[in-house]
Amino acid sequence: MVTIASVTLAGCGTSAKSTARSSAPQGSAIGPIALGVNVAAWDSVYTGSGVPAINSLLKSAGLSLLRYPGGSWADEYDWATNTDSSKCTSGVSASCTASDALGFDSFSTQATDAHASTFVTINYGSGTPASAAAWMTHSKSAKDRSVTLWEVGNETYSCYETNQHLADSPTYVKGYTPNGSVCPKTKVMARSYVANAAPYVKAMKAALPNAQIGVPWAFTGREAAGAGVTDASVWNTSVLQTLGSQIGFVDGHWYPFDSTTGLTAEQILQSVHRIPSAASNIRGYLHRYGSKATFVIGETSITERPSLLDFQPVSALFAAATSLEWLAQGAESVDWWDLNNFGTPTSGDYGLITSGSPEAGEAGTPLPPYYGEKLASLLTDSGSRITSLAMRSSSLLGFESTLHSQRRVLLVNAGSANEVTVMPGWFKQGGSVSVSSYSASTAAASIPIVQTTTAVGTKVSLTAQSIVVLSGAPSS
Repeated sequence: MVTIASVTLAGCGTSAKSTARSSAPQGSAIGPIALGVNVAAWDSVYTGSGVPAINSLLKSAGLSLLRYPGGSWADEYDWATNTDSSKCTSGVSASCTASDALGFDSFSTQATDAHASTFVTINYGSGTPASAAAWMTHSKSAKDRSVTLWEVGNETYSCYETNQHLADSPTYVKGYTPNGSVCPKTKVMARSYVANAAPYVKAMKAALPNAQIGVPWAFTGREAAGAGVTDASVWNTSVLQTLGSQIGFVDGHWYPFDSTTGLTAEQILQSVHRIPSAASNIRGYLHRYGSKATFVIGETSITERPSLLDFQPVSALFAAATSLEWLAQGAESVDWWDLNNFGTPTSGDYGLITSGSPEAGEAGTPLPPYYGEKLASLLTDSGSRITSLAMRSSSLLGFESTLHSQRRVLLVNAGSANEVTVMPGWFKQGGSVSVSSYSASTAAASIPIVQTTTAVGTKVSLTAQSIVVLSGAPSS
């Protein structure tokens, strides 16, 4: 049944009528790893005495998947020695590697304590198939080290990623170094990847036959400017033609903006409307090449660059709406970048919680995206079915989730000035509705999510730049 709710826009001396309509009444089924966050091997905050408090935050926000060991760092990380080669400029050696703060075993134990599954990106850039297989063998030696998802390399379609295979057969790219002057075309990088990733997949399947193994998915610049790949179709076609039948998922990294200069909250939230088309493109490719793989969004944030927006309420709105839209479009998981990123008030950040000085607040203090994820998690209990709502206002986004006898509706008002009032017609008449809200006006409070209750039939206010979640018995 399609549910319709009346929405009245008010502000700036004008008013208008709009409706919210469920665009896919059956919805996408939510699994156990819907919301997640990236955790890096260099994360010294997610260690020691600070772990219990952070894990409490993760559980409270329903963050049930932790991706490790951290973006491009993954292609420089040796799990066996807990070292990275990020400072190595001409080959990996003991003299240039450095120890990391968070080893795999400690990470796994902490993820278990957080009631979270794990997602590991193995070192394709400077590792070997044998090392990847040994990591998988080690992971099954103890219950708290079991891994739900494994991926062969991070953003291996890019020239900033460590990728020693480019210098070898079949491409022999002379002079390549990460971020160097030599950058081969996507066709060359794809050719190298499919030739060299295949032995990784073979070795990994031999070590752990039932493992869910994934490969990177490339978005176009129009889809996600901060993660866009020139000739993305060449990469996706080549990878799926060769590896599509052997993999369990593809992993896309969704950074819709390459720069945030001059962007309004409304413009940032408009990026959510690109997601249905991008998801349809993924599904189309998987179908075309006969792959039964699913897809995940292994990284997302407003931009791939540290941004001051991470300290602002708009990042909460973005986190909630982006996560729910991808889930509504069939993503198995959506994972924020990242847990701690050691930013500053002048250079920006993209962490979920603070890393300590010079950021405001002690290490482990939630940043605005955390509250967006926490409110989104009210709609992502395993077994829920989630749909996007077609809101007839450019500044509004909406999502509906139903599980058993409970319906939850999350609404986002991206407007910086207009207040929106909603008559919650999604719920059974005569009942009550629980209301959870976060807004620019509450963001600085010690408890920025406000909890109230109202009767069905009573208008609910969405203040400027706010998220509201309504929960109650379905109308039918």
